Amino acid sequence: MKIGILYLCTGKYTVFWPEFYENFEKDFLPGCPKTYLVFTDAPQIAHETKPNVRRIEQEALPWPYSTMERFRIFLTREQELREFDYLFYANANLECRGPILPEEILPRGGRETLVAVCHLPYYGKPPRFHPYDRNPRSRACIPYNCGQYYVAGGLNGGQAGSYLALCRELARRTQEDLDHGVIARQHDESQLNRMVAEHPEWFRILGPEFCVPEETPVPNERIRVLQKNRFLDVSAVKGRSTPQNFIQRKWEAFRLNWLPYLWWARDTLLHKTLK
Repeated sequence: MKIGILYLCTGKYTVFWPEFYENFEKDFLPGCPKTYLVFTDAPQIAHETKPNVRRIEQEALPWPYSTMERFRIFLTREQELREFDYLFYANANLECRGPILPEEILPRGGRETLVAVCHLPYYGKPPRFHPYDRNPRSRACIPYNCGQYYVAGGLNGGQAGSYLALCRELARRTQEDLDHGVIARQHDESQLNRMVAEHPEWFRILGPEFCVPEETPVPNERIRVLQKNRFLDVSAVKGRSTPQNFIQRKWEAFRLNWLPYLWWARDTLLHKTLK
């Protein structure tokens, strides 16, 4: 069983790579042959002389294209990726908290050929409160009366053929949005969530313990998301957010906590669907 790990680290994100490799090599699907395909603009990276590390030249794209275009970037090596049985994309700042075994994380077969992970802050919340894209002009749009899970963009994968097909479809939808001057609310994560909402039967949906933010630990965490700001200046990558005044904060709270009831009632009455 050959596993391909897709790893995107351009610009300052290369800081995570050395420890990521050592950690995943030890604990992610231990005993399974793993190859790390590292898309980076760094002229050299740690461990690149290892036989299971492939450094792939990739220019650093400005935010948010650096995350939004990841599906297209992976497809530039599609033929190479077909040699694997399973492919997994992992955010640069993930850390296994112990051995992650095949029976825990691989799709179980049948129509279920892909894997996604519930996003901890929204786990167990009604879908109307999920941060789905709600813009009807976007291919990622999910009406307030639809959806079930909200999955994180930081860890996903599955059988190689199915995952490449997913990448092709999401790259196509992302480009279609861009052609119409639209950027999905949470970029690649929004596009992935739309696909999960359309075809939940294709996915093994893992609990949030497989993608736990370091600042909000849970007792049974399996994979931790390290705080980026401990390693780099995130605002220099994504830009600095503008502080909100009192009225703006109150409106934001009302928009997030109360307006979804109104939009859910509207979309339910209008029988909105994902078609």
